[in-house]
Amino acid sequence: MNCKPEIILEGEDFNISRCAGCHRIGLYYKNLLVGFDQQEFWAFCRSFLAIDFDASSIIFPDDQRHILTNTCHPDIQFTFNLAGFKEFSSMLQQSMIMLEARSILQQNAE
Repeated sequence: MNCKPEIILEGEDFNISRCAGCHRIGLYYKNLLVGFDQQEFWAFCRSFLAIDFDASSIIFPDDQRHILTNTCHPDIQFTFNLAGFKEFSSMLQQSMIMLEARSILQQNAE
């Protein structure tokens, strides 16, 4: 079965889409694409949005504070400086709102 992606949210450096058939969610950020089933995506969003940047960040070789966060794959992690963290957090919050709105609209249409 070929996936038919429906755009949930997109920007200059990111895209979040969901397959119309299987409902898997693709998170494209900068040059990385990670796939999630719906439950994994919601869990990832909640987990990421609960991060306290100041408490969790460490100094990287570029002399900036960064956080590391896991994905659905044990060997893939994201790293963000403060600006990237804020951008990514906003992107996840907006995508959750859009997914929730689509779910409500679908329920009302049925």
